Amino acid sequence: MALAKSRKEKFPSYDAFLDVLKTKKLSPVYLFIGEEDFLAEECVDNVIQQLLTADTKAFNLDVVYGSKADARDVIAHAASFPMMSSHRIVIIKEFEKLLTSETAKEIVASYISRPLDSTCMILMSEKPDFRTKPFSDLKKTGQVFAFTPLYDNQIPSWISERCRKIGREIDMDACRLLQAYVGNSLRAIHNELDKLFIYIGERKRVTTEDIADVVGAARGFTVFDLQNAVGKKNIEQALKIVDRMLEAGESSQLMIVMLTRYFNILWKLQSLFEQHVSDTDAIASIRVSPYYFKDYDAAARLFTKDQIEHSFSALLEADVKLKSTSPNPYHLMEMLVYSLIREHEIKEKVCL
Repeated sequence: MALAKSRKEKFPSYDAFLDVLKTKKLSPVYLFIGEEDFLAEECVDNVIQQLLTADTKAFNLDVVYGSKADARDVIAHAASFPMMSSHRIVIIKEFEKLLTSETAKEIVASYISRPLDSTCMILMSEKPDFRTKPFSDLKKTGQVFAFTPLYDNQIPSWISERCRKIGREIDMDACRLLQAYVGNSLRAIHNELDKLFIYIGERKRVTTEDIADVVGAARGFTVFDLQNAVGKKNIEQALKIVDRMLEAGESSQLMIVMLTRYFNILWKLQSLFEQHVSDTDAIASIRVSPYYFKDYDAAARLFTKDQIEHSFSALLEADVKLKSTSPNPYHLMEMLVYSLIREHEIKEKVCL
C-alpha cells in the first residue's frame, strides 16, 4: 500500500523500497524520511535479513542514535570493511541530530560523496532540511525514500494486504473494526494482528467476531455485545451496553455501521432459509464464525422481514442525522435501539 500524503518534496515510498529489495542490488547509502517509523524500521529489518546472517550481525551491524553519537566514530564504522561477511550495515536514527556542527556535516558529506561499496548505511530522519548538506547531496543521489502516515481511508486496505501477504484472509468490515478499536498506528495494528493470528490458530480467515473477542474484549462491551442484545430484543441490556460504550469513548458511527452489517447478515440468512440451505452452506455464505452462527440464526428467526426492512430505514436515518447535525450521541443511540427493537410494538413512530 503506497504512502500517499502530499509533501513539498516528492520521493519514492515504502512500496518503491520493497521493489529495490527484490533486485538484491542495494546502494551504499539510503536516507529514510518521514514519521511512519514502523514501515521504515520494517525496511531496515529486511535489509539486515538480506545482507547479514545471525552469525555475522554481531560483527557487522551498528545501530546508533544521532543524539548520542559522534560523527567521526559513526563514519569510522561505515568506512570499515566487514568481517566474515560481504557487507556491513550502519543504521543512524535521528540522523539530523548527528549534524551538530559544520565539522560533523563535512565529515558525513565527505563519506556520502564516496561511500564504501561493502557498507550499507541507512540514515533515518523525520524532518530533514534539504537546503543544507548532506541532505541536499542525498537528494541528488536519488536514494531518498519517504515514509509518511497513511490516510484514515487507507488503513483498512493496508490491514487486508498485510494479512494477504502471509496467507490470511480478513473481511473489510473486520479491517474497519480493527482500525476503530486500535486507531491508525501501524505498529499497534501489527501487534494486534499478531495476537489475532495466535488466537485463530490454523484458521485462515479473521472475522469481525475474532476482533471483538481479542481486541474489543479489553475495552469492555463491544459492538458484538450490542448486536447480540439487539438480536435477542433485550432492550434493557442493549441500552446499558450503548451507554457503557459511549462512556468508554466508542464511536456512534462505528455502532451504526456494525449494526447495519448485522441486519444485512440477518436479511441474507432469511433468504437462505427460504432456499432451505444447510447450516454449513449458510455459514459459508454469510462468512461468519461457526461458533457465532447460532446467535445469528436465532436472531434471523426472531425478526420478521418487515422488521428488518424497518431496521435499515432506522439505521440510515440515524446515520444521516449523525453526519448532518450534532446530535447528543446518547439520545441518538438510545432512540435507535428503541426503534430497532420495539418499533413494531410502538404505535407512534419514534423520531430520531
